[in-house]
Amino acid sequence: MFVVSLLVIGVVCYITSGRELPAEVVDHLNRLVPEDMLISERSLALAFIAGMFVAGTPLHRAVRYLSTVVHELGHALSAGVLGGRPKQITINLNASGLATYYPPPTWGRLRASIVSFAGYPAPAVASVAAVRAVQMGHPKAWFAFSAGTLALSILLLIRNFWGFVWTAGVVAGSYYGARHLDVEILGWAVGAVAGYLALEGYRNAWQQLTIVRLSSGSGCDAEMVAHWWRTNAKFVGWLHLFTVLGISAVATKMAVGPYWNEIVDWVQEYTDTK
Repeated sequence: MFVVSLLVIGVVCYITSGRELPAEVVDHLNRLVPEDMLISERSLALAFIAGMFVAGTPLHRAVRYLSTVVHELGHALSAGVLGGRPKQITINLNASGLATYYPPPTWGRLRASIVSFAGYPAPAVASVAAVRAVQMGHPKAWFAFSAGTLALSILLLIRNFWGFVWTAGVVAGSYYGARHLDVEILGWAVGAVAGYLALEGYRNAWQQLTIVRLSSGSGCDAEMVAHWWRTNAKFVGWLHLFTVLGISAVATKMAVGPYWNEIVDWVQEYTDTK
């Protein structure tokens, strides 16, 4: 599991760093996905905004399990990289989730805290990586990588019925889409998922903060980190919220920023006609 965790997190971190892919990697991707292409800034911006619209309306309930899976993978994969042994991921019908793992006997509070903290920022980080992949001209490759990561989570981690059924449905749909849909449509899909995760990750962090402000003993991530460092769970909740907000803001600026002036002009033109 260490190798799988390192591979997934390594790829995500490299993409989010903003560095260009090595020429050898680009050549390999071009051979694997020869029809991959760069979609327009306009398409990416509109797709990202559409994803945020879904996250900001009751429509988000139809796909809310995606952010839960990404959240729990953030815990599991970070545990695998740091020397723990991920055990399983549970995705419940109410969109809550749980990732369990076996920590080594020598594990200190720093590594335990990193794993507990990693869940809420994970969707926002995935959003940045998705936007970067589209801007680099590899939306289909990122689509396949994301679906492959979910497929591995089914094989190695997800064990409860609903988590298996929902994630397997997403993987099956992704496989069909990768084979039959135009690459520009897949680029739109990746952009929309990025927008959705950027806002949904913020919503989830806000919900956690609400929980720790109203009561204690929920066992949420903020309380776990607070326990390790003997601090206030509300402080950790706010730290979670601002971390997610900052990362999501980066993803939004990357996706929408290049097309922002055109959007403003369109809004002004629409307003003037009214």
